[in-house]
Amino acid sequence: MDNDKPKLSAQQMQFVMQMINYYDKNGQDKLVQDIFSNVANQKKQGKLTNEQINQFVKNVSPLLNAQQKQKLDDLVKDLLKI
Repeated sequence: MDNDKPKLSAQQMQFVMQMINYYDKNGQDKLVQDIFSNVANQKKQGKLTNEQINQFVKNVSPLLNAQQKQKLDDLVKDLLKI
């Protein structure tokens, strides 16, 4: 059944590796800052709603530990105000 899964092209894989290396060097705080900035911009442009953000949190939360959940909750509170 693995044949049904989409495969990454060489270009996509190179991009993913560049992103991993970038955030490995710049740290988790930079990753969180960039995600927040991107989501905030999408909200301002009307491309993302509070309902979509809340659904994302609902889907992701079970995968996180308590510290990660708290950090996500704090970010979402700020994002929902935009």
